[in-house]
Amino acid sequence: MFTFCFELNTKMKKFKKHCIGCDKKMKNPTKEHFWPKWLIKHTKMEKHKIAWFNGKRIPPLTATIPLCAECNSELGGKLEDPMKNLLIDIESGKGISDNEAEVFIRWAWKMEGFSWRLVLPDGNYSSVYTVKDRVLKKIDQIRGELVLAIALVEDAYEGREYLPMGLCNFNEVNAIIVSGVIGHVAFIVLTEDQIGKLPINYSYYRLNPLRDNLGDAKLFYPAVGFKTFRQAQNLTRDAAQLISYSLDKEKGDIFKQIEREENGNVIVY
Repeated sequence: MFTFCFELNTKMKKFKKHCIGCDKKMKNPTKEHFWPKWLIKHTKMEKHKIAWFNGKRIPPLTATIPLCAECNSELGGKLEDPMKNLLIDIESGKGISDNEAEVFIRWAWKMEGFSWRLVLPDGNYSSVYTVKDRVLKKIDQIRGELVLAIALVEDAYEGREYLPMGLCNFNEVNAIIVSGVIGHVAFIVLTEDQIGKLPINYSYYRLNPLRDNLGDAKLFYPAVGFKTFRQAQNLTRDAAQLISYSLDKEKGDIFKQIEREENGNVIVY
């Protein structure tokens, strides 16, 4: 079983007293689950172990991060609650709406942001945004460029008692590309200009430039794209790494310039 498809070997001393979501110092440090309880239960991972950031294998219910009560409440209400129902809908073939695709993307950004902070605790995630800012603020200027690619996995168990629960790529510059396999769903979050690099196993949906009254209508019905979890993991990892590298190479300087000029009110990239 994998938790991440890259090496995990770092310490979290920096975050013992600071919230990983908003960077504020916490008077009463709290610990919240990195992988949400609902997903641990959904994937039947309660009694199994995952690779953690200190290099050890631990039960996912003991894999915690420092998150303040405010961040935990906001992220839980705006992302975790709807994502729980959304994952079940996708696996059941009920489709995804435009607004739900945005929720999925924001949830994936949250997971990528937290993992980035833990893998590189001394790194500069952003000189403008915190992780919470990144995943909750308006994305109007880039919404129409965001793409959610999904492929269902026919045999996600592949002889095991549990389902996959992991991310598959790590970004150097951009904070957009995220991939993983959770339950029966393999996914990649990317930008419209990178669609040509998607494997044919994936179907994809591009978000509307702006939210509208039809945003809750089910429009995207992902199909089965992989026979087994292992196939999904390997191809998703390789494709996402290529896409992330390409985006960094093509737009890395633009990302840095935008961040210097951005006032933090609206997410640009």
